[in-house]
Amino acid sequence: MTQRALAGDDLSVSFISMVEHGKVRPSLGTLRLLADRLGVSSSSLLSEADRPGEAEARLRHGDVLLRQHQFTAALEAYQAAESLAARAGDRRLLTRARLGLGQALLGLRQFDLSDEHLRRAETGAGELADTHLAALAANARGLLAIRQRHFRNARAHLADALALIRRSDPPDRRLEAVVLTNLGRVFLNLGLPAQALAAFEEARAFLDQAADPATRALLDINSGIAAMQERAFDEAAAYLQDASAHLEVQENLQLLGGVKRNQAMLLLERGRPVEAEALLRQSLAIAERLADDPGRAATLTELARAALAQGRTGEAERWAAEGVRLAGQMEDAAEAARGEAVLGAVARAGGRLDEAVTRFRRAAHLFGEMEMEKERAEAMRDLGFAHMEAGREREAARAFAQAFAAQEAWAAAGR
Repeated sequence: MTQRALAGDDLSVSFISMVEHGKVRPSLGTLRLLADRLGVSSSSLLSEADRPGEAEARLRHGDVLLRQHQFTAALEAYQAAESLAARAGDRRLLTRARLGLGQALLGLRQFDLSDEHLRRAETGAGELADTHLAALAANARGLLAIRQRHFRNARAHLADALALIRRSDPPDRRLEAVVLTNLGRVFLNLGLPAQALAAFEEARAFLDQAADPATRALLDINSGIAAMQERAFDEAAAYLQDASAHLEVQENLQLLGGVKRNQAMLLLERGRPVEAEALLRQSLAIAERLADDPGRAATLTELARAALAQGRTGEAERWAAEGVRLAGQMEDAAEAARGEAVLGAVARAGGRLDEAVTRFRRAAHLFGEMEMEKERAEAMRDLGFAHMEAGREREAARAFAQAFAAQEAWAAAGR
C-alpha cells in the first residue's frame, strides 16, 4: 500500500511518513483509522517489537523504487530498513541498507553522502567476507566515480567488482553484465570506443532473453554511442533502434529521452541537423517533464550544435549557455566542458576570436583534468585555429603542439 492510499482523504502523506519514522505518535482515533485501512488490529500497531521480515521487506521495496528512479522514496525505504537492521543487530541487512542508501543518494546527486554510505557498505561486506555484497559496493562506487567524472578511479572500482564476481561460486552473470556495461561507459568517456564495444559485447553474452528491458536498452544505447565514435553509423543506428524497441515495452521515458538524443547526435554526425533538431526538441521536452537536469544539459548542448550547423548562432549561444549553467549547478565538469567548446565555436563563427580562445582554453583545461584526451585534443585544435584567424601564429603553433600531444596520449591509452 502506498503512503497516499493509507493517508486517504483524512491524513497527509507527510504525516504518514512521520508516523513510519517514529517522529510523531498518532492519537487513538487515528490509530484505529490506520489499523482499519491496513486490515490489522490496533494492538498490533502499538507493539514495540519489530515484525519479523520487516527490514527485508523495506529493503526489497527500496530496491524496486531504485530501479524506477524514485530516489527520494527509495531513500526513505532504506532509512527505515537501516534503523530496523541496527535495532536487530543484523550486520548483513545493515550493510545492504547502507548500500541502498548510497545508491539512492547517488541518484539524488548527493555525492559526498553517497560516498560515505558506500564506503561503510564496502567495509561491512569485507567484515562479513561476502564477495557478492562487496562486488555490489565496488560497482556502486564505480558508478559514483563515473558521475563525478573521476574515470581512473571508476575503472579501478569496476575492475575490483569484476574480480570479486569472478571469484564467487557461482558467479552472478547478470551483475557481471552490469559491471561490464559500466566499464564500457568509462571507456566511452575516455574516447576508447573499441574497448567499450568489447566490454559491451562481453556483457551482452551474459544477458539472456529474460533480462529486463531497461538493462538491455542501456547496453544498446551505449553500444550505439561506441559505434558512433567508431564512425560505424549504420551499426550505431541499429543499436539505438533496438534500444528504442526495448523501452517501448517498459515505457521508460528517461531512457527514451536519452535514445532520442543519441539518435539526433548520429544525425548531426551525418550532416542532417534539421532532422537532428526535431529529435532533440522531443528529448528536451521529456527531460523537462521529468525535471531531469542532466538530460536537459546534454540535450541543450546538442541543440546548440544543431542550431550552429544551420547558421543560427544566437539560438546556439543561448542553448549552450543554459547547458553550461545547468552543468555548473550539477558540478558536471564534462558537460560544462562540452558546452564551453560549443560556445567557443559560436564565438569563432561570430568573429569574437578573443572570446573563442578563452572558451576553447577553458574546455581543454576541463577535459584534461578528467583525462578525456580525445576531447582535449579537439579543443586544443580549435584553439589553434582561433589563434591563426587572429593572426597569432606562435600561439597557434603552441596550441597545435598540445593538441598533437593529447592525440598521442589518447592513442597510447587505446593501446
